[in-house]
Amino acid sequence: MHRPLIWFSAAFAVGCGLALFGASVPLIAAVLVLAASIVVGKLVSPALPVCVLLAGLACGLTYSNAYHSYITDPVSELEGLSQRMTVTATDFAVQYEDNQRIEVRVDGADVGLKTGFRTLVYLPLTEEEIKPGDEITGKFEFYISGLREGFDRESYYRSQGYFVLASVNKETEITITPPERRPLSYYPKLLAQNLRSVFAQYGTERQAAFWNALATGDKANLTTTDRDHLRKAGLSHVIALSGLHVGFLISLLLFVFGRKIGTALCIPALVAFYLMVGWSPSVVRACIMYGILLLGFWVRRQSDSMNSLFAALLVILVILPDSLASASLQLSFAATFGILCFASRIRQLLMLPKRAPKLVKRLYRIPMDAVVCAISSTVITAPVLLYHFGYLSVFSALSNLLALWAVSLVFPLLFIGGIIGLFAPAAATALLTPAGWLTDYVLWVSDRTAELPYGLLYCENSGDFIFAVAFSAIAALLLWKGSRRVLAAGVPLLVLTVVGISVWRGTAAQNDLRISVLSEGSGQAIVVSCGEQAALIDCSGSGYHNAAEDVAAYLDWYGIDSLDLVILTSVDLGHARNVCELIRQIPVERVILPQINRENKEPYPEVIQTLEALHIPYEKLAPEIESAIGDTSLGLSVLGTVERKLVVRIQSEDQDIVTVHALTQNMLLELTDQTPLTCDTLLVSGGFSENTEKMQELLRRIAPTQIVLQSGWESGTDYCGIPIVNPYYTGQIDWKTERD
Repeated sequence: MHRPLIWFSAAFAVGCGLALFGASVPLIAAVLVLAASIVVGKLVSPALPVCVLLAGLACGLTYSNAYHSYITDPVSELEGLSQRMTVTATDFAVQYEDNQRIEVRVDGADVGLKTGFRTLVYLPLTEEEIKPGDEITGKFEFYISGLREGFDRESYYRSQGYFVLASVNKETEITITPPERRPLSYYPKLLAQNLRSVFAQYGTERQAAFWNALATGDKANLTTTDRDHLRKAGLSHVIALSGLHVGFLISLLLFVFGRKIGTALCIPALVAFYLMVGWSPSVVRACIMYGILLLGFWVRRQSDSMNSLFAALLVILVILPDSLASASLQLSFAATFGILCFASRIRQLLMLPKRAPKLVKRLYRIPMDAVVCAISSTVITAPVLLYHFGYLSVFSALSNLLALWAVSLVFPLLFIGGIIGLFAPAAATALLTPAGWLTDYVLWVSDRTAELPYGLLYCENSGDFIFAVAFSAIAALLLWKGSRRVLAAGVPLLVLTVVGISVWRGTAAQNDLRISVLSEGSGQAIVVSCGEQAALIDCSGSGYHNAAEDVAAYLDWYGIDSLDLVILTSVDLGHARNVCELIRQIPVERVILPQINRENKEPYPEVIQTLEALHIPYEKLAPEIESAIGDTSLGLSVLGTVERKLVVRIQSEDQDIVTVHALTQNMLLELTDQTPLTCDTLLVSGGFSENTEKMQELLRRIAPTQIVLQSGWESGTDYCGIPIVNPYYTGQIDWKTERD
């Protein structure tokens, strides 16, 4: 059997996957019996692959179930425990406005477990900075994070090795105790923090944020706009620590110290880099693969890259079986697998003629490798990207061609310049200044690519996903088996097909009506767009939400540069908290407010002051009957008479949505007494269910078929049998009406 490790590792991964979906002892027993029957039957060599596959499957199932029983489940059962104890910080804290999050190590004996474990703790802000190795004493409350904003946080944290989370109440006394001697394993974290300090001194705020992400994996300071533009351009892998960064590090050491000394330094450098950036399946995968490659150099034996890839997968799953559910591992493995399978064939197709000058060939190889890697990895990663994120960057090959050469130069400049900056600040300028120029160029490429029309191909339903899987399978088969002539015609055809589908779907969707209810806790922000027209209903977030940032990011993502209309259903903090910030960023043509009947009692006066200062026209509306507002393509209207409040309807061929988020139960009863109100979807706040009898009467009058509950604290499945959807849990809610 050729390369049995690959078959065993793949089957082991399948076994871990089955265990994640609940497969347990009965299935394991069946697999073992089948494997035993094959072995005992003394079947000849053709059965060997079957034996290896069954052995891998059985081992994966058995090991993963045992891991869950003896490690994962006991830690998860700590949910609800509240106890005063001392934990050890393993990293620096990520600070927010009113709290901070830090990774810690918990001694298992303190909570009745045989082994310790890692977790994330949310703490109040402390006067002194917490450093790796510091002991934190306080009363910790353990919990498991669930579904929020459409994101399954429990599965995500489990895939990162956090089986339970913890928090410390603001009123709890916290003691920070530095160790007498800080363990050496924490010094790479200290180096990363020092590098971030150097970057902050030599780069602009935007440059430093990019440098932190590229060199240390800290993406906390990246703006939402930069994150989104990198995603749209297909360059998000640049700031997601992976094999790309490990490859840069190895290349740097080999270039500076030569092959012999550089190889000797690379192994400890890989360990230090892992300790610096922390656990990440993609980094572990890359470190193992490069470690095997370097050991091959050292003993003068050529390593098998495909074997190394599957060996890395096996090691990662042994360390943490739940990491199989990690998008980071799936994308890293799929991208590397695609490059190993197809890169050499595409490279042969794109090579220059033999008679071309050597210098031209060397210069040509840089852009060629970027294109080759982008195409070969996308063939395998496309279904994974569509499954996890719902979109695919169409122009990723172009952006990688333009930007990767610069990123490959920025990385070594950052490491060398950052380390020099710790000892000789003047000398660091010579390296970090050009790093800043190159960073500006990379971000410029990201911004310009993100602005290209039809740059994203969305997966809107299961049919789209099935088509994507089938298309990727055909492309993989073509690249694997196709002759040179077939590849010469097939590769451009595949690229043009993807671009063509994106343009076709983007053009067809230009006149579609899109209604999006953003997830803003108990606040409200609804964006309605059609073609070049766009309107916003309210702009307020609660908790850690900033509706202005969320709306600006939404508009930027869909290429909308201005708002034709902003409607505030109430001029208070619950509906206009962030509108002033938004209208300072985004051009707004017109604003509609509710009529205020009390003289000199203008609520939240900052809104009016900001509108007048920016010379934005506004109108105070008090309609007696339903009246249309804005462009007719948006289907907006205001209905009824309610003091200081507006009720807005959004209507299309297949949607009838009404928001009464600003109204109390009594206000809504008064409105429906005066004017009949019916709709398919009713948007309400948490106060809608304050009085059960009144709620039942309102539901009888309005008769909605669905309720959108915009609340960050109240949950439920239905009101009187009418299903509830809460964007706080499900994430952004979208309706789309196709129009010719």
